[in-house]
Parts: sequence; structure tokens; C-alpha cells
Amino acid sequence: MRSIAAGGIGATGRGRTLYAAAALSLLAALIHLWVTPEHFGEWWGYGAFFLVAAAAQVLYAPLVLARPTRIVLLLGIAGNLAIVGLYLLTRTVGIPLFGPGVGEVEGVGFVDLCATTSEVGIAAALGAALLRETTPERRRMILLFLALGLVSVGHVVHLALRAS
Repeated sequence: MRSIAAGGIGATGRGRTLYAAAALSLLAALIHLWVTPEHFGEWWGYGAFFLVAAAAQVLYAPLVLARPTRIVLLLGIAGNLAIVGLYLLTRTVGIPLFGPGVGEVEGVGFVDLCATTSEVGIAAALGAALLRETTPERRRMILLFLALGLVSVGHVVHLALRAS
């Protein structure tokens, strides 16, 4: 498979999807960089997390365009969904494990919703790019498992919100 830079998939639907994922990755990275100083002010560990997340998202954008292999796409999905999961955890149950805010439930803000929406969009775009390469039967099975997973996550979030 040729890279987008070499003109391989730039004009196809998959290429546009990868460009969208790269752009959303840069947007999420910029938001994380923007709030990094505030988080360093709370605790160095929180600031370091945001700095590492931003760096990973900045570096991911050219990687996914230059080398859109299955493993690169899967790593992008996993990394961004891990950040989304941590966001949901800190907004429902509380900050896990480390730092002075352990157990504290964070508030929801416009800027963090923009970053989280971008990360969900990245995962969706990368998932769509992966699905384009599968057979219809496998695509249906993947979508079924995805739907079951989303319903399960929604149920857990609902229970956590109800309990608090």
C-alpha cells in the first residue's frame, strides 16, 4: 500500500477518513497542550499526563498518514479510547490512583468535551478505515460486538452516575 504522501490513497474514501483522523488528532493534541499548564499547577503528574497525551496525538497524525497499517490504526483506536475511558472515569467515579485529587470527581467543561469528542471521532474514523478492508460477514460481526460493547459501557456509566 502506498502512502498518502506518495498519492496512494489520498483521493479515496479511506484516505479522506485518515485525513479526518489526523486532523482530529491534532485538534485533541492542541487542546491537551492548552490545558497542560493548568494541570501542572495542580500536580506534576497530571501535567505530565497531558503533555504525553498531546505529544502522542501530535506524533500520531503524520504516522497514520504515512503508514496506515492495521497495527497503527488499532493503536490509534486503543490509545484514544483509553483517554476517553479515563475522562469518563474522572467525571463519574473520580480521579483514580495518583495525585492530590484521588477520588475527586471532576466537572465537565466545554473544552474537555471538545477534546473527548475529537478522540471519539478519531476512533470512529480509524474503525471505519479498518472496516473498509473486511468482508461483509466479518464487518457485521464486528459491528455487532461494537454495539454490544457500547451498550455495556453506557449501562456502566448510567449505573455509576445513578450511584453518585
